[in-house]
Amino acid sequence: MPSRTRTRLAALVVAAAATASAFTSVTAGQARADAREFPLHGCANISPNIVDLPYLPSRAIVSDYAGTTYLQIDYGSLWIGVGYDSVARLSWHNLQTGRHGTLVEHSRVRPPNTGVHNFSLPTAEFGPGKVKLTLSTVNRNALWSIPARTCGGTVVAP
Repeated sequence: MPSRTRTRLAALVVAAAATASAFTSVTAGQARADAREFPLHGCANISPNIVDLPYLPSRAIVSDYAGTTYLQIDYGSLWIGVGYDSVARLSWHNLQTGRHGTLVEHSRVRPPNTGVHNFSLPTAEFGPGKVKLTLSTVNRNALWSIPARTCGGTVVAP
């Protein structure tokens, strides 16, 4: 299975499992992915569809699988069949090691499904310890783009 397909499949499995339960384990042979939730603060913003749910990513779901750390940040919309596009920039800074970086991800919310920003990077690069996350997003529909205000939180890396 190609690496990109494996990465997306692992992220999808982890996001689905975390949605069903606040703490979920996914087992494949000897490998194990434990998903943990961490709150994000100050992320409430208007949706580009205006009369819609606010753009409100409220948590970061963090998991580790086969040497890769996965971060999922979910958001929603009520506009069935329409939704909107989202470009998210996630800056991270490990408070213990001093390592830092930025990840960019394009996603789309298509109601009734939840939109998910999926990020991944090598666990050895991201962790261990407390990592400060800063999320900057631009959301757009067919008419306009609306930048969301920057928000964030702190997670514990595996």
